[in-house]
Amino acid sequence: MAKKRNDQQDRNQEQSVSALPRTAVYPGGFLFLIGLAAFYMSGKANPGMFTWHSYVSIILMILGAILWFTAGMTRRQIFEWLRSAAIALFVALAIRWALVEPYRIPSGSMETTLHGDPGFGKGDRVFVNKWFYGIRFPFMNKRMWTGAPPERWDLVVFKSVEEDAIHKTLVKRIVGMPGEKILIRDGQVFVDGTALEIPDSLPEHQVYTSPLGAPYGVVDSDAYTNIPDDSYLVLGDNSAHSRDGRYFGWLPSNHIVGRVSCIWWPPPRWRDFTGFSKTLWWKISVAIVLILIALRLFFYRLCAIPVSEQNKDVDHLLVSFIRYGLHIPLLRGSPIRWRKPARGDLVFYSAKVADTKEWLFLVGRIAATPGEQVGFENGALLINDTPMTLPAPAPKTYESIATEAPYGRNKSKAYSVVPENSYFILSDAQGSSDMTLDSRICGWVPESDIQGKISLCWWPLKRRGKR
Repeated sequence: MAKKRNDQQDRNQEQSVSALPRTAVYPGGFLFLIGLAAFYMSGKANPGMFTWHSYVSIILMILGAILWFTAGMTRRQIFEWLRSAAIALFVALAIRWALVEPYRIPSGSMETTLHGDPGFGKGDRVFVNKWFYGIRFPFMNKRMWTGAPPERWDLVVFKSVEEDAIHKTLVKRIVGMPGEKILIRDGQVFVDGTALEIPDSLPEHQVYTSPLGAPYGVVDSDAYTNIPDDSYLVLGDNSAHSRDGRYFGWLPSNHIVGRVSCIWWPPPRWRDFTGFSKTLWWKISVAIVLILIALRLFFYRLCAIPVSEQNKDVDHLLVSFIRYGLHIPLLRGSPIRWRKPARGDLVFYSAKVADTKEWLFLVGRIAATPGEQVGFENGALLINDTPMTLPAPAPKTYESIATEAPYGRNKSKAYSVVPENSYFILSDAQGSSDMTLDSRICGWVPESDIQGKISLCWWPLKRRGKR
């Protein structure tokens, strides 16, 4: 018994000791601001380019953000936070590699279709569909599989064929197709002797110049007019001020990263280049996203809690906001309540840890309601001096925890009688240092801090079901 008590006290002490002090938010914030300022200065000194200064500043911002967010956390909490961040980063990088990637327009070569500005925070931001033409191997100009072939007038992002190019990734429009004979004369593009008809999607009065220093498509010679197989001629819409295929030649298809799908920033310049926003799929997708956002803000949320002492087993739960009243995001409590929490309800609530003064989100079961007297005898819960058993899977007895947890053990009214509009909440899990955080340590829980009722466990499958 003595060893068990000492082990429990060690776990509680571990919970109260943070791996990083709360004051780490200050150096974290300082590092982040230094990194942000360095990134701004780097962008201003080297417009449209990433230098080693840029990468160092990004590392400083990341380190500052980690210090900021993990300040005051325990070692286990930091590990869980970093693991979640690593998973999120892996998913983001996978999506960026295979599906879609944001890209900043660095120059004015595509005016007026795309507004380019090398300044920090300026210029159009576009999304590039990397799946459409086929997924490329990372860091290689080679495709794992080939998708739809590029078409004339597609806006594409590609890797430059010039080794000394200032911008290694460029955006232009496909004008010449494989196997065609192309020649630019009098502002028009002639393909196999026939002038191309300019589509309405291009800038009004679109013309293509034929500068003397740019031979491809300009000099009437087979070497400069006949496009090889599996290659394209790409041109900028701002023809007079664009270094494009007229200068660097034919673009091999493997250099194409993806198709520009839309301008997503700034909002006033939002534009869909593919027509997807007019399809039924787009409308269904937007409707689903809006419904999910509304459900998350007003009705439900997901949470996860450890259920074993080593925190290896985790239950993923669905929290119902609407069970007790109307939930308004960013407000504490619900302005309209139509149901009171009842004994035995498993609830999601916020509580303040006395030692660290930190607010945490916890999961526990309503053990006592307003006006009731709480006590423990040989680990058994007493309500108004009567033994009370909570619904399974709540334990039948509760282990003794740290001596600095007076609620329910001190017989004075302040620590034994639940105040008005407050509740006494106990955790179902015993033995896990995190899960001993309940009303025995945190005290009475005001009704306004009860966020919602746990409706069900949806993962893992072996424990799924209503709670």
